[in-house]
Amino acid sequence: MPLLGSLFSGIGGFELGFERTGIRTVWQVELDEWCQKILAKHFPEAQRFGDIRSVGAHCLAPVDIV
Repeated sequence: MPLLGSLFSGIGGFELGFERTGIRTVWQVELDEWCQKILAKHFPEAQRFGDIRSVGAHCLAPVDIV
């Protein structure tokens, strides 16, 4: 199963589409707190990060698609 990491995730529209094709979302990066709440509801198993400036190879799990 391919794995997805999402930058600037918004409310996860792309991730929802990918999940329906069998691609699993592993992590998401989204600064907006309201969007983070929506992401948490739809992707409870995904790891979420707030600020793109604080993430990188040191904390993001390897994925097949970004």
